[in-house]
Amino acid sequence: MQDLNRNLRGLAKYQHQLASGKRVSRPSDDPVAIVKSLRLRSDLGDIEQFVKNADHALSWLSTTDIALGQAGDILHRVNELAVQAANGTNPQQALDAIREEVGQLLEQLVQVANTSQAGQYIFAGTATEAKPFSLDLSTYTVSYAGNEATRETEVGTNITIPYNVTGMEAFYYDKDAGKNVFTVVQNLYVHLKSGDTAAISDQDLADLNQAIDHLLAVRAEVGARVNRLELTKSRLDDANINFTDLLSKAEDVDVAQVIMELKNQENVYRAALATGARIIQPTLVDFLR
Repeated sequence: MQDLNRNLRGLAKYQHQLASGKRVSRPSDDPVAIVKSLRLRSDLGDIEQFVKNADHALSWLSTTDIALGQAGDILHRVNELAVQAANGTNPQQALDAIREEVGQLLEQLVQVANTSQAGQYIFAGTATEAKPFSLDLSTYTVSYAGNEATRETEVGTNITIPYNVTGMEAFYYDKDAGKNVFTVVQNLYVHLKSGDTAAISDQDLADLNQAIDHLLAVRAEVGARVNRLELTKSRLDDANINFTDLLSKAEDVDVAQVIMELKNQENVYRAALATGARIIQPTLVDFLR
């Protein structure tokens, strides 16, 4: 009977493995394999979170790059208008028309600087719930209400990557002198109003070139962060494949092997049943007694 019970347990074990596809289902099956499996599952969970973090940062940086590109386009148009105004042959009426467009472009520039993603303002530092930039239409001056804090995301154990660009970093090209892309446009606006074409030619055009170069440099930095995140994500994808394979080897059954073991166990069980039946089968002598 003990042999039969042992054979039945063996049959049940292989039938369960075949049905579940798993080699171990409880710690007693293989304690070492269970521990390894738990560690691998924990590692895979971490990798999944790191990938989500990287995807979020990449999305944020993509929005940042688009906004910086739009800001650059606006400044290029402002530069064209400044060149047009600086030739010294425009009557004040023409300068006023240019000034009106420059004022509209400044408003657009502030709107771009207040770009948001999922309700969070991307150039506000960590104060993402409120618009970082505001424009006073009475004076055409712009103020910044965000902070200079860095947002970082974890893309590996003790590995973080900064992914935000603050308003100060993006739009202030000479913080010590208080120069930013908004004051450049504002100064041009003032000089157009007063008809000071000399200031436009000598100061505003040079400042505009500095502002445009600054935005290009910031975009290059954003591109470098994107490249680093994409490389990191590629490594995470490779690690995910590797750990998934290791987990499969630790947990999953070799179907062909299990089928063979199950057939062997069935044969042993049938043989044991046949042997038991012969042992307990009554003979004619038993009846004659």
